[in-house]
Amino acid sequence: MNKNKIKIAVSTLKLLKKKSWDKISLNEVLSIAKISDKSINTKKDLLFNINRYVDFNLKKQIASIEDSNPKDMLFELIMLRFDILQKHRESFFMLYNFYKSRPQKSVVLIPSFLESMFLIASIANIEINGVKGSLRIKGIFITYVATYFEWLNDNSESLDKTMTALDKNLDKFSKILNYI
Repeated sequence: MNKNKIKIAVSTLKLLKKKSWDKISLNEVLSIAKISDKSINTKKDLLFNINRYVDFNLKKQIASIEDSNPKDMLFELIMLRFDILQKHRESFFMLYNFYKSRPQKSVVLIPSFLESMFLIASIANIEINGVKGSLRIKGIFITYVATYFEWLNDNSESLDKTMTALDKNLDKFSKILNYI
């Protein structure tokens, strides 16, 4: 991720601390970032950029994760992702609050989140090719989304509720994988 994209992501997240997503304009973000980026033309591009920024930070921090079995790797990687989100909690709450009353608009975010799930699966050494791989990616995505809703309600700094929910969700996912 280049420096301009990072500045745009950080500027977007800063604005989201103060304003609802529907009150933010693309020009406002680019003005605050002091950047004119031709690859970011819509607010949807801003959202994808935020997600890539989270993935960028995840990749920077994976050295801290010990190599182990896929389930443990998934746990560590998804929790690392939540730790990154936690740093911008207010901003992600603003996004959630906007999209929870407009679920039909949130569908456009799925491809970006699936890219993130592919990244997590590849780092965890999970086979992602073929039908089984496709089902694994969808399972990781469902696990992540289900845990995300718990994260929204977890006000602790340690994210204990989020960790417990993720562990339970991964157990369910693992059981389903055994049948595939």
